[in-house]
Amino acid sequence: MASKDLKVRSFAMVLFFTAPFALAEAQQASGGLSPSAAADLLFQLETLQQEVQSLRGQLENQGHELKLMKESQRDRYIDLDKRISILMSASANEPKYASTPAQSAGRPVAAETVVTRNVPSVSSLVSSPLAPVNLQPLTAKSQQAYNEAYNLIPQRKFDEAEVALTKFVKDYPNNTLTGNGYYWLGEVKLVQGKSQEAIDAFSTVIKNFPGHNKEQDSLYKLGTVTDQLGDTVKAKSYLQDVIRRFPDSKAAKLAAGYLSKIK
Repeated sequence: MASKDLKVRSFAMVLFFTAPFALAEAQQASGGLSPSAAADLLFQLETLQQEVQSLRGQLENQGHELKLMKESQRDRYIDLDKRISILMSASANEPKYASTPAQSAGRPVAAETVVTRNVPSVSSLVSSPLAPVNLQPLTAKSQQAYNEAYNLIPQRKFDEAEVALTKFVKDYPNNTLTGNGYYWLGEVKLVQGKSQEAIDAFSTVIKNFPGHNKEQDSLYKLGTVTDQLGDTVKAKSYLQDVIRRFPDSKAAKLAAGYLSKIK
């Protein structure tokens, strides 16, 4: 069908440019045209002119649409690159863990732990239990599983990291590092463009691990992602909650900066 339209339009273009010459030759050969024949040729000429103008308009529209598509693809690439850069920067600042929770070189291994404390509920947007689940201490096996999953992020193996982190939080639902697992799972899903799944992961940190040191970062991420999805009201509530509950944190500063840009 497209090929047929192209042929018709090409034929119309040819007629448009050749009609005046054909009309002149016919007039010279016959010594003149009858009024009806001349009127018919003029009508055809006007019709061809209108068709050419229509084709020009369609061409301009298609050019404009192509320009918009290129700009959209460029913006998406820039946004993805920015997300990856942020993720890599945050990953570089994450505390590193030893392969075992035992003592190393005569000193206890530093491990990120969950501080359980009484905190207010996360506004009306997220319904949290009053206390986190009973967390199990680290074991050599659980810590190694977390390390292997987490170390895939700096290598930009996001698909593999998603699988490994998903398995980790499933295998160790009540582990000291489970909250970290859900947070980084959310970050990885964001890089992959899975915004709703990222929201689920960040929300799990808040619902199941209140008081966790990733709670403030998860709240901030919930604010930015919901804003990107178009829910400005909910986004503001999340960001304001970060500032209210964690006023001296880095997440609060980021939330304040982001809030200032929301209309």
